[in-house]
Amino acid sequence: MGKKLTLTGANAVRTILKNKDDFHADLRDETKDGARTTYVFDFEYDDHVGTFTIATEDGDIKVAVLNLSMGRIISLVNDANIKKLAQYVLDTSL
Repeated sequence: MGKKLTLTGANAVRTILKNKDDFHADLRDETKDGARTTYVFDFEYDDHVGTFTIATEDGDIKVAVLNLSMGRIISLVNDANIKKLAQYVLDTSL
C-alpha cells in the first residue's frame, strides 16, 4: 500500500514516484493529430482515482496533466516531476 497523498496534493507526484508499484494506469483513449499523439489514462493510486492526460510530439512530452479525485490538477506548469511520472506511464502502460 502506497503512502497516502495529502488533501492539498502537495508533493503528490513525488509521493507517487516513490511508490510506483502502487500506481496503476490503464489507457482509455489515444488520438493522433499530425506529429502529436495524445493519451488519456484512467489511474488509481491507493484510494485515489483520476485521469492522466499525456501529449507527445516526436517522442517528447509536451503536455502532462494529472487530475486527482480530490479535486487537485497537477501539470507541467506546477510540478516538474510530472514529466518523470508521464514517462514512467508511457513506458509501462502502452
